[in-house]
Parts: sequence; structure tokens; C-alpha cells
Amino acid sequence: MKRKFLCVFITLMVLFSWGTSFAAEPEEDVIVAKIENEVITEKEIDKLLDNLDPQMGAMYRTPEGRAALIEEMINARLFAIKGTEEGLDKSQEFLDEIERFKKHALMKVTVDKMMENVVASDEDAKKFYDENPTQFTQPEQVRASHILVADEAEMEKVQSELKEGVAFEEVAKKYSTCPSKENGGDLGFFGKGQMVPEFEAVAFELEIGKISEPVKTQFGIHVIRLDAKNTESKIPLEEVMDQLKAYLLNQKRTEAYQEALVQLKEKYKIERITPAPEAINP
Repeated sequence: MKRKFLCVFITLMVLFSWGTSFAAEPEEDVIVAKIENEVITEKEIDKLLDNLDPQMGAMYRTPEGRAALIEEMINARLFAIKGTEEGLDKSQEFLDEIERFKKHALMKVTVDKMMENVVASDEDAKKFYDENPTQFTQPEQVRASHILVADEAEMEKVQSELKEGVAFEEVAKKYSTCPSKENGGDLGFFGKGQMVPEFEAVAFELEIGKISEPVKTQFGIHVIRLDAKNTESKIPLEEVMDQLKAYLLNQKRTEAYQEALVQLKEKYKIERITPAPEAINP
């Protein structure tokens, strides 16, 4: 489906630019393909990619993707050349299609022009960062390992081997019923609210390297070892500056678009004609 859409989109681009974008490009541009007297350049490919949505554009920004894109552009040019030879570029169907596409293109150029002065500065990002501290706070986290067993008899075996000095990881692999046994019982880092209350309360109170007494939860009986602890901290502004500016720019553009739309609706008369029911559901 995406490939079909891309092919149609490229065809429209070719039709709309016929007789204009095929003119000689500046010397610094790179020609990547020739079809008769027409050329396809790197700048044309880049322009086309810029007009695709980010997800689709990402598919074609690889070397393989660009090669596939060039082939699609060649195919589109071939059909355009055939259409010109047959005089279809003077047909009413072609002219109607161009008019429809020109309206969409003019809308895009108009919106792009309107957005030229919409920017998000470092100062904007810092202001948002300072006014929304909770969004940039990394909560306290702990890293813990555990051994989970079904009953007290199994837990006695676990505790006995741990007291004898057997490595926690080995005991976990031998007795634990949790999938984390494959990693020696390691659960990784987690914050408050991610574990059942009984487990969480003990894990956050332990000292690093210490092993807890047995803890009963709905899953069984655990012994917990605290491996590391990260106190609550604030993410530095420098680490989120680029993401913040991108977020704020998008927000500002949306606001500018909506404001302009309100003004345009006030300036120009709009008459919505409701079609007859039979026209909607023939």
C-alpha cells in the first residue's frame, strides 16, 4: 500500500514539475539518472523525501531506499514521456489533474511560508524546562535481584545455601521459579509502583549488597538483594534541549496554523452545501 502511494505521489510530482524542474540544474547538483533528454538529480530526490511523512521517508533514506526511489522516479518519467508523445499533456483530464495538484501545492507553499518565522529558541526551551520541573525529574530507582520459591521448605534450602556462601546468582538459577533466574535473579532497575507493595517496601529499604529476610507476596516467597540505587535526580537541560525545541516548535506551528485558520474563516465566506441523502448513500 505504501509503495502504491509513493508511486502515485512521485507521478504527481513529475506531472506538476513537467517543463520546469527538468531544466538544467546548477553545477553543484548531482545527476543520478538520465531518461532521453531528461535528468533526475540528487536535489529532486531530497525534495521528494522532504515531502514524505517521516515514517515513509525513513524507509527511503537508506542507500537501498534511495536506489528504489530512483527506480520509481524513472518509471514515472517514462510514463510522463509517453503521455507527452501521445499529446495527453494537452488533454482536459491532465489539465484538471494539474489544477487539483496545484491547489494542494499552493496550500503547502503558503503554510510553509507562514511558518518561516515560527521558531523555538533556547530561551523558550529553558522557560518550559523551569516551569515544568516534574516532567524532567528522574524518580528514585533501585536495581534488585531476587529468588522466588513456592513454599517455606524451598526457602529454607535457599537460605541454607546462601549462608554457606554459595553465590546468589547460582542459588537463583538452581531454585528460583521466576524467569529472571536465567540472569541470576536480576530484575534490573525499577521505580516505585512497579512491583507489588510487599516486595517494593523491602527493596527500597535495603542497603546495597544486603540480602533480605523472606518476603511473602501473591507470587510466593522471595529473598531480595539490593544491587544498586539511584536517588531522585533532575535530567540536565542540555540532555533534553533538542527534544524540547522540537516539541515547542511543533506546538507553536500548530498554534500558528489554527490562528491563521480562524482569521481566514472570518475573512472569506464559506458556504457548506449538505448533499441530499440519496447522494451520500446511492
